[in-house]
Amino acid sequence: MSQAAVETEVHDGDFPDMHLKVGEILVVQSLTLVDAEPFTVSYIGAHGRQSFLITLPSVGDQPMWVTPGSRFKFRVVHGMYAYAFTARLLNVQSKPYPYAHFSMPESVKYRQIRQALRLETRLPVEVSRANGTHTLAIMRDISEQGAKLETTGQLEVVGAEISLSLPIVLPDDVGAIQAVATIRNSSDVERSMSAGRFHYGVSFTSLTPEDGQRLRHYIEHLLVEQLA
Repeated sequence: MSQAAVETEVHDGDFPDMHLKVGEILVVQSLTLVDAEPFTVSYIGAHGRQSFLITLPSVGDQPMWVTPGSRFKFRVVHGMYAYAFTARLLNVQSKPYPYAHFSMPESVKYRQIRQALRLETRLPVEVSRANGTHTLAIMRDISEQGAKLETTGQLEVVGAEISLSLPIVLPDDVGAIQAVATIRNSSDVERSMSAGRFHYGVSFTSLTPEDGQRLRHYIEHLLVEQLA
């Protein structure tokens, strides 16, 4: 499959343009503290166009102390784009659960970082390793160039080649797509072992022309379903 160059130009947008979902992971970094380390939080939701809520950052099991009025930089990857914006902390609450309340950012900067739209899915796939062993995985998102796999155990190291069998069900096509893929990245091992779930980003390196067309057809079908 052909791969177009990824756009690097930075654009201006608005907060709603990101289409953030509850539970989405954001990387946050204080602009007030010198040499502040970035940390991750989960998106809770927005109050119209006035403010938004995130889970309170923590160190271990203890909530991190943050001062109202402080400004923070946020980064998130969603779909084909990477977004960045700054927001001011309004207040922090501990009940009914710890969360932080932020002002709505005045603007959002974004740029394209992926070559194809990634669609969320929960497609079961069979994975074959180079040594001939097999395992099952859940495909959490998919594009024409690659996918994100979730497994209950370690799969392979970054750079390893695997084979995937992707079952598809379409009105005019029921069967499986066979693809060779390379593991491009993986989740943190210690955190994955604690959660009991491992995540791997893979890129498709070999598809027959027929299966490439079937994959495009399947992704278009998923897109129509999700937009319906």
